[in-house]
Amino acid sequence: MLLTGLKIRHWREKHYLNSKQELMSKPYSSTSLAPKILSMIFKVAVLGLFSLLIIFPFYFMISQSLTSIQWQSSRPDVTILFPRRFDLKDKIFHFENIRKALEEGYLQSLLFTSGVTLVSILVRLFFSMTLGYALSIKNWKGKKTFFTIFLALMILPEIALLSGQYKVIVTLGWQTKSWLVLSLIIPFAASIFFSFMYKNAFEAIPNSVKESAMLDGASSFRYFINIALPMVKSTTWTVAILTAFASWNSYTWPSLLISDTNSLWRPMNLWVFSTGKDASAERDFVFISIRMAATILAILPMFIAYFALRRRIMAAISRQGNATKG
Repeated sequence: MLLTGLKIRHWREKHYLNSKQELMSKPYSSTSLAPKILSMIFKVAVLGLFSLLIIFPFYFMISQSLTSIQWQSSRPDVTILFPRRFDLKDKIFHFENIRKALEEGYLQSLLFTSGVTLVSILVRLFFSMTLGYALSIKNWKGKKTFFTIFLALMILPEIALLSGQYKVIVTLGWQTKSWLVLSLIIPFAASIFFSFMYKNAFEAIPNSVKESAMLDGASSFRYFINIALPMVKSTTWTVAILTAFASWNSYTWPSLLISDTNSLWRPMNLWVFSTGKDASAERDFVFISIRMAATILAILPMFIAYFALRRRIMAAISRQGNATKG
């Protein structure tokens, strides 16, 4: 009888301790209604504020691109947040602003920027992956010294690199039209950060993979092309995506090299800042509606590329650094 009582007591205490342990492992939450309501209001307010900050610039671009240019020419001091009629005969939405922006050399700038972006991606991938692979090789003389200098270059400010690149281009005379495409690609030819990413990705490949390849008779070059690169394709996608956005949105470097913004063959960002000008006006006057329409057309290819490759983009970012999943 005593033994049975002890077993029952032991079971009760164990059940009590398990219930307390489960209670302590759960996140704290108040049982009263008022704190829950306040917490929900706070979350909605924060999410609403950040959503407004993100969405409003896009809304402003779209609304201004559909607004009549008569508001800007007749009443430039008035800012309209939603398209409306200028008079009784006028229409609300003016899609002809997009057509006017297209007629100011959009297709030429689109082809030019696409070509520069594509070549920039290929060049940066080549130099980043080869340098990253060289740094991932364990034993070669001077590796530590070179790697120390390599990392030290990352602290240089962008303006210092930009000034040096511009000095080199001017000295070589590559700012002329015949060398212009090559000059626009120079800033994207190599990247210390992306090379460091490739170094980490190649080092994450197990040594047994390379040893097995060498035993099967594969040379170092064949191992690099057929085995190593496919295993770090997540890094390759990440570098390609980030380089594409950087090259497409680049403005400072092209504006330094290209002085003639009225040329048909110019990068997309320079094309945006040359659209919407009123040639008939005595002073420089810009129709914001046409320029906003040009801005939408400029970012539209990147939006299309993102939505077409969004799964690949998210997979590349989430799997970055794990070579065995490549």
